[in-house]
Amino acid sequence: MGLTLLASPDGTVVTVASVDLSARIDNPGIVPGAKLRAIGTVPAPGSAPADPIPLEADDVRPEPDSLDTYAALDAFYARQSMLAAILAQPSVMLYLVNPLTGADYTAVAYPKSSPWWTLPSGFWVQFLTGIAGTLIAGWVWALRPRALGPIMFALTAVGLIGATATSALYANRELAINGDWFATMTPINHAGSLTFGLAIIGLFLSYPRPLVRPRWLLVLPLALLVAMGLDLAKIGAGPSQLYLWVALETLAIFITIAAQWWSTRRHPSDRAALGWIGLSVIAGAGSYTLLGAAPVVLHLPFGVPQSHVTGVLVVIYVGLALGLLRYRLFELGRWAYRILFYTVGALLLLTFDAVLVVTLDLDSAPAFGLALVTVGFLYLPLRDWLWQRLTRSRQIEDHQLFAAAIDVAFAPSRQDSAIRWRDLLVRLFDPLELAEADAGAAQPSLTSDGLTLFLPAIAGAPALRLAYPFAGRGLFAPEHLQLANQLVTLTEHAEAGRAAYTRGVGEERRRMARDLHDDVGARLLTGLHTADTATRPILQAALSDIRAIVSGLSGDEASLDRVLAETRHETARRMEAAGIALDWPVNDIPGDTIQLDYRLHKALTSSVREIVSNVIRHAEASTLAVSLDLDGDRLALHFADNGIGLATTALAGDSQGFGLRNLRHRVEDVGGRLTLANTGKGTAIGLDIPLRAIVPTPDRGPSVLPEALGSAP
Repeated sequence: MGLTLLASPDGTVVTVASVDLSARIDNPGIVPGAKLRAIGTVPAPGSAPADPIPLEADDVRPEPDSLDTYAALDAFYARQSMLAAILAQPSVMLYLVNPLTGADYTAVAYPKSSPWWTLPSGFWVQFLTGIAGTLIAGWVWALRPRALGPIMFALTAVGLIGATATSALYANRELAINGDWFATMTPINHAGSLTFGLAIIGLFLSYPRPLVRPRWLLVLPLALLVAMGLDLAKIGAGPSQLYLWVALETLAIFITIAAQWWSTRRHPSDRAALGWIGLSVIAGAGSYTLLGAAPVVLHLPFGVPQSHVTGVLVVIYVGLALGLLRYRLFELGRWAYRILFYTVGALLLLTFDAVLVVTLDLDSAPAFGLALVTVGFLYLPLRDWLWQRLTRSRQIEDHQLFAAAIDVAFAPSRQDSAIRWRDLLVRLFDPLELAEADAGAAQPSLTSDGLTLFLPAIAGAPALRLAYPFAGRGLFAPEHLQLANQLVTLTEHAEAGRAAYTRGVGEERRRMARDLHDDVGARLLTGLHTADTATRPILQAALSDIRAIVSGLSGDEASLDRVLAETRHETARRMEAAGIALDWPVNDIPGDTIQLDYRLHKALTSSVREIVSNVIRHAEASTLAVSLDLDGDRLALHFADNGIGLATTALAGDSQGFGLRNLRHRVEDVGGRLTLANTGKGTAIGLDIPLRAIVPTPDRGPSVLPEALGSAP
């Protein structure tokens, strides 16, 4: 008839919500808001009109199972049959009330079939929800037809298509359909709704961790038979008890999700899958219960048309479709997702081709060509964009990989290389866990579920295990393994190049050490035998420096007790020559002999030498007291003289001379500290030097990626 009919706000009468202007109605004065009191047959010329059938608000009720009693449901079906018989006539008499004047008037409508694209939005929401759920669940089941999880998932779609297909037909009717058809479709709708909920319960009882033995799942179809038996026998609280069962099913779904959450506490990959699938089901089923079942159970007005409420269930299937790729739900790989993309493309091609042939009456050849071009230029780029967005996998260019490998391999030390290697892995994969692993294969490897990536020992770092990648939001995929292999290979080549360079540097240093020892040292030793008393200490100090330099170039270490003894002896000679009394007690180094590398050895002796020189030149002191304190892996030396003290600018670090500035830099370069103070009786200087070389925190190097692969943008 071209009318959209609704129950009035007070639920007492039927009102006209809208009028299709193309509808054939003799009285064009029907306006939205008019009350449709009754409908009847148009009498033949000269005959008296038959009594019309008054309309009730329940006649346009979308879902009759929201009625309170089975008697009311039977009466509803009977009235639907009577109204449908009148609507089947060529013309229908409409009895209306003008909303403005309250006057009664009549109009004659001529019912006709309408094109499928004019069906109401509620029909399309339910129809497409059922189709989408069936396609996705069928795709999963076809790939894993014998696994219990996909079987249960497929059964949810069986229930969904049964519920949506029937509701799409009768919930979106204009006024009435045959009551017998209605009475047949309603139980199918109920069975579908209950099957959907019970199948989800079965899904969470069996996936991702089995909570019960498979035979206990037989309780679910038994529950369905009991519920449908009560429904068909019209026993219980009435048709609306369906919504109570739906609410109970939703509660059971939440309980099984909680049970799975507890069961997967020691299985991170299963927990990741559960998090995604559980969130999708809670969002979909919870919204359906809140918007669809709760208003009926609690006798609340419908905030959302029931024909549209079913659409929220598609959240479950769309959410699972997205989660299948990221978390490999039901252990489907990326290849399965590619199958879905190509299948959708083929369906779009065939559908568009059919539309062109039917609507534009094109020949098959040009229609297919136009469809192919359209799909090629529109769908394929969209498919690639969606693939990149869903996988969130970013490619690293070759030059970036090379730069990353060089940055790791050419760090200042092996310790720095290990730090940079770990830092690079964190930036690339953002794992929640990065820990040492037992030495294993020489190549990176993945666990079967993609939860963990194992890397061999490289770049000064031990074998590593990376787990829960992308902040726990995904799994490692084959392309991530390929990336790890490329990084390991490039870094090994870069390390080999650095090793060759280091060998060359070592050979050159050893040559220089030999030259210094054999040539310069020999000449100084000769001069020492012929020098006078004043020159001999200078030559002895020069020989000592030569020995230290040669030792450093050769990579040798010096013991702390020997370094302190030689430094104390040299200081004593210099103080004696300058006429300054030295108070430096002999200290025994406790425990094992501590070895110093060349950098620490040189920093310690040169710092003491510079402090002694400043005392001799500038302090105008008569005494110098030196004490030391050995605390773990640090050595503290304290110098105190009775001179004139340091200038204020020197204490503030603004000295114009190079002595104190170089002294501070030399100490800080090895991770030490220098303190200066005037005591009122002279100057106090403190040296705090580590006994193990401390390399400053290395530069992170160039950023290979601004964010982790696979992370959310």
